[in-house]
Amino acid sequence: MYRKTADEIMELDPEIAIIPVGSLEQHGPHLPVMTDWAIAAELGKRVAEKMGAFLVPALPISTCREQMGKKGSVWMEPVTFYQMMTDIIMSLKLQGFKKVGILQCHGGIFIMTPLVRDLNARNNPDLMVAVAYSGQFSPQLYAEGILETRTELHAGEGETSKILAVDPESVHMDRAVDFVPTVTRPYLSYGSIFRASPSGVWGEPSYASAEKGEKLFERTAELMVEELNKAFAYMEAKEKFGYSYF
Repeated sequence: MYRKTADEIMELDPEIAIIPVGSLEQHGPHLPVMTDWAIAAELGKRVAEKMGAFLVPALPISTCREQMGKKGSVWMEPVTFYQMMTDIIMSLKLQGFKKVGILQCHGGIFIMTPLVRDLNARNNPDLMVAVAYSGQFSPQLYAEGILETRTELHAGEGETSKILAVDPESVHMDRAVDFVPTVTRPYLSYGSIFRASPSGVWGEPSYASAEKGEKLFERTAELMVEELNKAFAYMEAKEKFGYSYF
């Protein structure tokens, strides 16, 4: 919808805005640093179309200090991200948008939870903000047989498949390496991903394919729409409790 004129958007008068959020960061020796942004951009288009929503272009930079060590990863401080997102969402509220759906397509945005909670605590019921994180659907995608592995945290089967589907020329499968660290995700709070995986890969990209990537995009978009609608319905059903609508 961002390709339309302002008058055309006024005529459509959508009540929902979608903000896809990616990251610019290393994705192993085989994927481009734009991976999270490219995935966010594609999911944003699909989700916004399904919901008839105004689409904010995917944000390419967020927080990713866990990728420190090689050039090409770019981040902002969590407090900066918090304020930037607040400013964007408040500008949407001022224009009359009633709902904002955030598509979180990078796992390292730990400031996202307090951001969403605070925006809703301050603005419900006039504004409702919901977030759908692409990684939360991995168990279901595995159960449905779309994913073959359950080991991915970064640059594995799923992300590699998605980039093969949208920009295959940027993928170097001859350089792809499978690697599953012996530590768990919380250890990224104690050191960068390179401490756990020398290649920067956490998963098994050898299982990736463009066909699988298209299936992942379509199903993930469907699940994101379901998650956002569920959250909006929950907030819409709330009545005033004491002095608060939150």
